[in-house]
Amino acid sequence: MSYLSVITVIPTFFNKNNEVDYNLILEHIEKQYLAGIKSIVILGTTSETPTLSLEEKLSIATYVYSKFHNDLQIIIGVGGFNTNDVVKEAQLFESFCDAIMLSTPYYNKPSQEGLFQHFSQVISQTSKDYVLYNVPSRCGVNLEPETIARLANKFSQIKAIKEASGSIEQVIKIKSQCNIDILSGDDALILPFMSLGAKGIISVVSNVIPKQMLEMVTYFNAGHHLEASNIFYKHYNLMKLCFIESNPVPLKYMLELKNHTSMSNVRLPLVELSQESKDKIMNYFQSKELQL
Repeated sequence: MSYLSVITVIPTFFNKNNEVDYNLILEHIEKQYLAGIKSIVILGTTSETPTLSLEEKLSIATYVYSKFHNDLQIIIGVGGFNTNDVVKEAQLFESFCDAIMLSTPYYNKPSQEGLFQHFSQVISQTSKDYVLYNVPSRCGVNLEPETIARLANKFSQIKAIKEASGSIEQVIKIKSQCNIDILSGDDALILPFMSLGAKGIISVVSNVIPKQMLEMVTYFNAGHHLEASNIFYKHYNLMKLCFIESNPVPLKYMLELKNHTSMSNVRLPLVELSQESKDKIMNYFQSKELQL
């Protein structure tokens, strides 16, 4: 299985009663598919997964898989700071996905040996493909290139890594030590990462501009770097606006504007986007005459 091009991380939408809105999730994924997206992540950071109960996560996973498994490559995010619980969760979800995106443990701040043993324990007890997820800003620890190479060399199930360290040097070291496919975890670094050998991106902004992100990556992979660069710089400020406050709060506001329906509800500890940030997003859209 190949993990190339643009993979969209799908938000979890909530209704006015703060319950999961399955219809909005369905409608949004359908629009992604019609725009050309072939791979999605559910239960990722953008999905507000820490605020979901296990029952809700399982319900979302089974629902999305039942609707889209014939049309889309479905990746499910799994992670946590208790290895035994992560093993159980990975085993629970492996029937409802094509691959598992496994993040580094947060809060514990384990050593590199601890990270190696954590990932090994989970992967060895399931049969799915894996995408490793390195996001030091959220987890408090960096999955070092030596550990990534050690894991990739041990487990053929590991097909890719979502690299969200923001480090160019990290990408260079990973590429020099193993052949794992690298996927940018940051929209604003997609072209620098691809210039160093990354194959694509696990994207937030593709929720808003899926066709443009696909076009950019397709151009780059075809060697048309100037065309890819033009698209990148045209939408760079939009990529940055997605993180003007904690993800996915700005994204959900953008989607609400785009679809003219209530999609911006979030669960505590996240809160509604500030008026200042709303104004910045609205002003950007108006100044660019962005077709929402």
